[in-house]
Amino acid sequence: MECKEVKGQIVIPIFYDVDPSHVRNQCESLAEAFDKHEWRYKDDVEGMHKVKGWKNALTAAANLVGYDIRNR
Repeated sequence: MECKEVKGQIVIPIFYDVDPSHVRNQCESLAEAFDKHEWRYKDDVEGMHKVKGWKNALTAAANLVGYDIRNR
């Protein structure tokens, strides 16, 4: 997403075996994974900043038009 914003590159998200809305809303296994990362970095401001950046990037990518190739 940084390359899209800074360099103007095209980003085409491909969701393989995952529902894009789960990525957008970070629910189910993504929510669990982020909870673990946030717990790991709870006392590390820089680490927590990275985790928030990952979450924002995934939300932004899931909001783009892309290909959902589940069941193919």
